[in-house]
Amino acid sequence: MGGLSHYLESEGLATTQISLIRQHSAAMKPPRALWVSFILGRPLGQPNDAAFQRRVLQGALGLLERPVEEVPILMDYPEDADGGVELDGMACPVNYAPIEHDGSLANRLGDEIASLATWYDLGLERTGRTVFGGAGMTIGEVADALAAAVDGTLPTSTEDLSVGNILRLAGEDLKAWVTEAAGAQPGEMSAYALKAWFWEQTVAGETLLAAYRASTTSSDKSWQDQARVLIPAELR
Repeated sequence: MGGLSHYLESEGLATTQISLIRQHSAAMKPPRALWVSFILGRPLGQPNDAAFQRRVLQGALGLLERPVEEVPILMDYPEDADGGVELDGMACPVNYAPIEHDGSLANRLGDEIASLATWYDLGLERTGRTVFGGAGMTIGEVADALAAAVDGTLPTSTEDLSVGNILRLAGEDLKAWVTEAAGAQPGEMSAYALKAWFWEQTVAGETLLAAYRASTTSSDKSWQDQARVLIPAELR
C-alpha cells in the first residue's frame, strides 16, 4: 500500500493508510500513515467494537487535514485494542499415557501434536474446512521437517520451491494446525489470547522460534529470508 500511495499521489490524489508493521512504513515513507499496534489481520482492532473502529478510521482520515509541508507523516495511534477474553478450558478430551523419551524438541512437539489431534479432527468435522495443507505434508512430516531445520538439516529444494519456501509453508501449516485445534476446544478465546498462547506456551511456537534462530546462521539464503516471515516482529 505504501508503494501504491506514492503512485496515486504523483497523479494528484491524496492518500492515507493504516499501517500494521511500523518498520515497513518507516522504510517506504508513504505520504500519510497511521501505525496501529494491533495484531495482523485486525487493522481496526477488536471485532464488533464500532466506536473503537470509528476512532481508528477518524485517526487515519484526519491525516489528510495535515499541511502538505508535514508529509511524509507516520503517526502512532495512541490506543491499544482490547485483548479480549483469555483462553480457558484448554484441555484435551482424550488423556494420553506419558511417552518415555529423551525430552528433545522433536519428541515434545510430537507429544503436543498427539494431544491436540482429536481437537483438530473435531474442528475439521464441525467446520468442514482448514487452511492446513499448503506444504503438501502431513502434520507429522511438517513437525519432522521443522525440528530437523532446528538442528541444521534442511530439506532438498524442488523445481518449484526453494528450501526457504518449503520450510515457510511447513511453518505456516504448523501454526494453522495447532491454532485450529485450539479453536475447537471449549471456551471463548480472542485472537490476542490465541497468539499469546501459541508463542508463549506451545512447543509448536518454541519450535518455530528455534528454527528462526537456526536460520540466522544457515548457509541457505532462501531460508534466512523466509524464516523471518514466520515470526512476529517483536519476537525476532
